[in-house]
Amino acid sequence: MIDVGILDRGAPAPLHEQLAHGLRASILAGRVTSGQAVPSTRALAADLGLARGTVVSAYEILTGEGYLTARPGGGTVVAEIVRPSESRSLPAVAAAAPGPAPAVIDLRPGRPGTAGIVDAAWRSAWRRASALEVAADVADVLGEPALRRQIAAHLGRTRGLDVAPDDVIVTAGTSDAMLLTVLALEPRGARLRVGIENPGYPRVRHLLGRVGVEAVPIAVRLGAGLDLDDIEARDDLDAMIVTPHHHYPLGSRLDAAARARLLAWAARTGAVVVEDDYDSEFPHGRVPLPPLHLLDPANVVLIGSLSKVLTPALRCGWIVATGAWRERLAAARADLDPSVSQVQQQALALYLGDGALARHTARRRRDYRHRRRLMLEAFAGVEGVTLTATDGGLHAVVLLPGSAREAETRVVAALAARGIVVAPLAGYAVPGTETELPPGLVFGYAEPSTPALMRAVETIIATARAATS
Repeated sequence: MIDVGILDRGAPAPLHEQLAHGLRASILAGRVTSGQAVPSTRALAADLGLARGTVVSAYEILTGEGYLTARPGGGTVVAEIVRPSESRSLPAVAAAAPGPAPAVIDLRPGRPGTAGIVDAAWRSAWRRASALEVAADVADVLGEPALRRQIAAHLGRTRGLDVAPDDVIVTAGTSDAMLLTVLALEPRGARLRVGIENPGYPRVRHLLGRVGVEAVPIAVRLGAGLDLDDIEARDDLDAMIVTPHHHYPLGSRLDAAARARLLAWAARTGAVVVEDDYDSEFPHGRVPLPPLHLLDPANVVLIGSLSKVLTPALRCGWIVATGAWRERLAAARADLDPSVSQVQQQALALYLGDGALARHTARRRRDYRHRRRLMLEAFAGVEGVTLTATDGGLHAVVLLPGSAREAETRVVAALAARGIVVAPLAGYAVPGTETELPPGLVFGYAEPSTPALMRAVETIIATARAATS
């Protein structure tokens, strides 16, 4: 039997998490080697006197983290990993050594871990959806009623929103939702003017530029958040796009007082607040605040998607809007036609209705919290390099010492030469504007396996210190 340490049935930590921790420690210590088969869930449960479901949950955690690999028809084996003692032998130089090109660890932000999505519940939902009769035409341009009901119920459970299914519009992800919202706006001047966060999500400003909308950058400062003084001094914006739950990428959030100020400004000026609730499923280390839409549904359009909890490749999201805004958005959707296929919507309705999304989200949440803890431990005590923006979501920001932007460029290039892809923090600022951003890196920590992530983290730390010393 594999040594899994002591399982304390009286401890607050669930038994499946204790078991996963013990198995993980055995793998990292080399007591279980790469390629070695682990006991079946039934056999290990019998050996330890546990319910089989407890062992299944532990194996799911470790498979999602990349420590175990399930082979169809061949059981479960320990994955090929580099242990911490091996990864620390990497040289801390900023240039790649001669020889074969290193394997790429892609840490570009925005990509979730997809391990475990295609399970029995997923396959069942798509199989049942594909067996349904195919409609001769689109019955409801706002989306399949079954999916809209499930999205409304999902938002009620996860975000405390009392959403009517009729107020939900299905979209092909966040970009489609943003485009639809912009097309529903009515300019009060000669041209639409929309406020955007600076720094912020680059695709937002690119999308606005494509459709001829003037994007007005509003500063977001490290440690201070969105510049509400600047917003309150303006009465010429038709809309303001914000990420109030977890600013992208700096990680700040609007507290209750800031939310009240923003909503009061919107009510006074007649502007609409577009709330991008992009990663609210993963609050780490702090209690989530209610959506702005809950506080003022008449003046807030809420946008969400399944991109962070499942995958952006699925291309499915939603808009929640009420009253006049709901009517404008519905008209825009009717003009453009639905953007998500009926079969996909039916499959997702079944998937949500079966509770499968909630179970998958819970597994992902445990995995991401574990990764976050490992990263915080790795960066603790590292002089001159600061890890931030980790109180939610799937990305983190590394602040580099000094203020020279060249340091950021050097570190990004040095990491790329060693096979690690990250994003420069400066890339999130609106070009041509002055910001107070220090040099830094933005990286996602959800998609690679946990061992690969931690190898990359050690290299990031070593490279950042070497290149900025």
